[in-house]
Amino acid sequence: MVGKLPSLLGRILKNPGPNKRENLMSAITLKSLHNYLKLLENPSELKRRLPASSNPRTLKEGLYETSRLVGVDEAVFKDAQTIAALIGAQRFVMIWGEPSVTDHVARVFDNSRVLLTALVSSVNSENATVGQMAAGPQQGGAVAALSPGWAQHKSEPPAAQALPSAEQETRLDSLKPLLAGNTPLTCRLFRALFEHMLGFALQSSAPQGGASLVNDLTGSKEHSRSFLSTALFILGAEVERDHLMSFMMQQGLFGMSIFEHLLQNRDYCEAFHSFRRLERAFIGSPTAEEAQLRNRLDKFNAQLGGKPYGAKILEADEQDKAKVDAYLAAADLLEALALTPWCMSLTNALSVASSHSVRSASVIASHFERFGRGEVTKDRANQEIADHLLAFARQFSADTKPG
Repeated sequence: MVGKLPSLLGRILKNPGPNKRENLMSAITLKSLHNYLKLLENPSELKRRLPASSNPRTLKEGLYETSRLVGVDEAVFKDAQTIAALIGAQRFVMIWGEPSVTDHVARVFDNSRVLLTALVSSVNSENATVGQMAAGPQQGGAVAALSPGWAQHKSEPPAAQALPSAEQETRLDSLKPLLAGNTPLTCRLFRALFEHMLGFALQSSAPQGGASLVNDLTGSKEHSRSFLSTALFILGAEVERDHLMSFMMQQGLFGMSIFEHLLQNRDYCEAFHSFRRLERAFIGSPTAEEAQLRNRLDKFNAQLGGKPYGAKILEADEQDKAKVDAYLAAADLLEALALTPWCMSLTNALSVASSHSVRSASVIASHFERFGRGEVTKDRANQEIADHLLAFARQFSADTKPG
């Protein structure tokens, strides 16, 4: 029976009913997922998997191909909420029912799509399989996994993870068992890839067009390690979230070196602030802007186990577009980083005080605002933001509880 399992699972993948899909996902372990994702650290193999055609796709074409890739109705990926989940609401505008983006966003989107395609597609698409059955997956994804109960208290060491024997070793040939028909998880993974590429695109020396940005970033040890860590963080929460962080520590995929790769030398001003600055010519009343910002940050806190923030966020009572743009960009940045392992430090911080997320947003916003007013250079603002995020990660990822 074992010898016939791959072809059986291949047929299940083609026609995944609810129970069959659950059985298929139950065969995935953190070890098999990690072994598969190490593809991100193998530039030659990854390049071999990239689509043969290097012709860039428009956003509309890319959305259609992504929907086909994960077996979802194309109408879902035409919806504005889905597009917002993929690239952020501030980075596109609907005009006559069609999404419209800048050339820069279109390029980064297309390169993100190419990388996702290489990750999802198996070498033999007819047998996108896993091996023998293991423990069942945890549902809910990255955000659900970051509830207060997920991160074990530092004084309580995680239970030892039972590793499968050589006879029971699983092998994952594709990400389709995880992503097929799962739009929310697909969006989270795509968004994480997109945000990383957008943050480093302008520093890249890759020429315009095709998959050059993918080749340039995945050819770097630092970037490929960041991609691997973040992908495992997002997808691993679907597989064995109770053991995820201890497993990532064992593999060297969580810690200060990963934070450095994720945070340093990143263009925060272009990836976040510029979009908010150019989103609107005029803002609403101070009361309306304060209410919208507070509601957004309170929802963000709630997703990570925090409580609503009581104090006023925007101090000025007059319309101050530079300040509002800066705060919105800071909130965008925190939400993007919540998809990466850096989120664990934020979760720990919120367990101490729910005000920490707003305090961090205020620090980041102050640097965006000074840049927006021409008081500091872009390089200085980017470095200050990176330093704050790195210090935040060090403080709230440490075993000792911050005072």
